[in-house]
Amino acid sequence: MAKSSNLLIRPTICIDNIDMEERVHQSSIGHRTHTFRGTWGYMHLPDQKLLATLDPSELTISAYHQSLEQVKSMELNPTMFLPTLPEQEHDKKVWKSQIAKVLKEQIAESTDEDLSIPTSPPEIEVISHAAPDLHMLKLMDASDNSAEGIGQVFESIIQQTGLTGNQFFAQLQPMDGDLATIQNFNCLQNQRAPSSVPEYCMNNIFFQLGASHTLWNILSAIFSHHIGDPSNMLDCGAWQHLEALGFAAHKAIQKKDFTLMVNQMERIFEALLCYCLMVKLDLNLGKLGEERLKLPAD
Repeated sequence: MAKSSNLLIRPTICIDNIDMEERVHQSSIGHRTHTFRGTWGYMHLPDQKLLATLDPSELTISAYHQSLEQVKSMELNPTMFLPTLPEQEHDKKVWKSQIAKVLKEQIAESTDEDLSIPTSPPEIEVISHAAPDLHMLKLMDASDNSAEGIGQVFESIIQQTGLTGNQFFAQLQPMDGDLATIQNFNCLQNQRAPSSVPEYCMNNIFFQLGASHTLWNILSAIFSHHIGDPSNMLDCGAWQHLEALGFAAHKAIQKKDFTLMVNQMERIFEALLCYCLMVKLDLNLGKLGEERLKLPAD
């Protein structure tokens, strides 16, 4: 990072906690099962094409703090959180493609494929597919699960960057982490406030939640809190749907496996769509999986 100090914006540092267990089969004095609780991370260098589109005056610490001050007096309007008309049309096409996909794969076939609704969602804004420039950080013997731990993590990061404390806190530093990491960082900041010393107030650092972290939080909340009504078969919890689809109840909620959580949520969504379609078409639910129907495209 010391070599990239002349960039308009610092490399983004992504961190997350990691737990590794060293299991000892036959324990003895000095040889017992040990769990390492630490933090891993990497630096993501910004793309040069992206840097060419940025305004240097908007990437300073003062500009960042000024924008935060403007947020305090900002008037929030519900329309700010609503999709625009083009976005609504795009959402409709996505919903129709999802319904058409389930209908075609599970229930019926169209008699005229040329007039049928596409089963693939419309294209979205394509992001760069160039391989990112990543540099792994050494595994840190400090956990970000507390305010004290996150402080130790930053000390380790500064040592690995090759910068002094003054240099590290002199420029805007983007970070990426999960919700718990951000909360612990905010707790550490509150403990050190008020202070005008950059090394203590750490006001050059801003965290952002990645898309995967946000989606993980949503999925975790659905699986953990959507219990449903056990006495009503039409109001089943998310994990009950998974059990009906073949997942064992004690393995239904896999918080450590992000890819599996997304796959499970997709299967629940498709199962609900399939049920709604069969009710709408007045089909026998017990015949699902047999010969599919032939329906006109309109």
